[in-house]
Amino acid sequence: MAGEIYFSNLAGNFDYQQILDQVQYLKSQQILLLQEREAQIQLKKDAISNYKTLIKDLQDIFEDLVSPTLFAEKSVSISDETALSVTITDPTQVSESNLDITVLQLAKNDVYLTGGGVADKDAAITSLSSGTLTVSYQGTDYSINYDNTDSLQSIVDKLNSQFQTNNANVSASIFFDGTNYRLMIKGLDTGANNTITITDSLSGTGSLTDALGGFNNVQTAQNAQISIYGTTVESSTNTFNSVLPGVVIEAKNVTASSVNVTIGKDYQPFKDKLQEFISKYNEIVDFVQTNTSKEGVLSGDYTLQSIRSQIFDGLTPLMELGIINVDKDTGHLSINNTELDNKLQTEPNTVQTKISDLDANLRDYFYSVLDPYGPLKTKEKGYDRQIEAIEKKIEIDTKRIDAEIEILRKQFVALQVYMAEMEDLQARLSSLFTNPTQTQ
Repeated sequence: MAGEIYFSNLAGNFDYQQILDQVQYLKSQQILLLQEREAQIQLKKDAISNYKTLIKDLQDIFEDLVSPTLFAEKSVSISDETALSVTITDPTQVSESNLDITVLQLAKNDVYLTGGGVADKDAAITSLSSGTLTVSYQGTDYSINYDNTDSLQSIVDKLNSQFQTNNANVSASIFFDGTNYRLMIKGLDTGANNTITITDSLSGTGSLTDALGGFNNVQTAQNAQISIYGTTVESSTNTFNSVLPGVVIEAKNVTASSVNVTIGKDYQPFKDKLQEFISKYNEIVDFVQTNTSKEGVLSGDYTLQSIRSQIFDGLTPLMELGIINVDKDTGHLSINNTELDNKLQTEPNTVQTKISDLDANLRDYFYSVLDPYGPLKTKEKGYDRQIEAIEKKIEIDTKRIDAEIEILRKQFVALQVYMAEMEDLQARLSSLFTNPTQTQ
């Protein structure tokens, strides 16, 4: 239209935040690359840490395997396990033996029970006069007073209060025979020396003893007795701790004849521990192959393989025994149990010597590998330094990008203000030139 002036792109709003987001995205690509690199290094460190854990587990098993006590383990065979049990507490003190044990009697505690009782345990025993009942146990007297206001239950409560207050290992209770309630007093310790004595300050009519039909010793305290090697041995309990060095015998039932007990070498714990050691070694083999392969997180790192090889070389004493097989395809080891059993039965000293050689080969090496200054810890520290450097770089770059974005934001804000002013100017100029009559 003649007479009109058009100001192109002089004014107008725009979404500068979208531009800032795009700029920040482009500038952050370097940070993403750094984060990916950090994640890769963390995976390497984790692999080294996991490998160190496997080596530590193998070392722990190794310590048990080469322990002299493992080879000294003994087993027990008993012809009648319902009669007694035999537990080996220290296999190094126990000799291989074959013996016959007869259980002559079991240990018992002292028990007193009244000959009669009352029909109602909670009713007052009105026939009582005022008196004192004394229970003597292990050299101490425990006394209670009673009178015609007492029931059988209150007598029991008074006695137990005395026993508990004085930490006496004796108790009172009520025994119901189907018709009457009777008083029972028993020691809680077995053994011939733990007897009870009961005395009543009254006698005859009016006494608690008379009212309850007298106190009867229904079970007499006695020691347990066993016969071993033709000698009778006693114990206040059913447990015999010192008859044989390193052995605890527990009597369970009286026997009419002797029970045969055989103590011999037990190689099963050694065999189990050896199998555990070999299985853990095979885990290490698999771990090394997985993590150092072409696709592994530690591809090209020979540290793991070197340690695994050194451990394998240290197993030479087991190879010399002929009890270890090697799978050349997988690198796994296995135990030739037939040959191992044969060696243990025919040449136990040779096996023990080879285990000592194994100890000499690997003990110090395990400590060197797991040392705070050893190869694995050094690797971990190296990765930590790399991660720390990357995180520092990420921090610096992030601050720099944020500062640059902030500068751009301020510039865009200034530009937007300027464009708003231009838009206002355009509107005023357009109005001026499109309505000339208004100026005449």
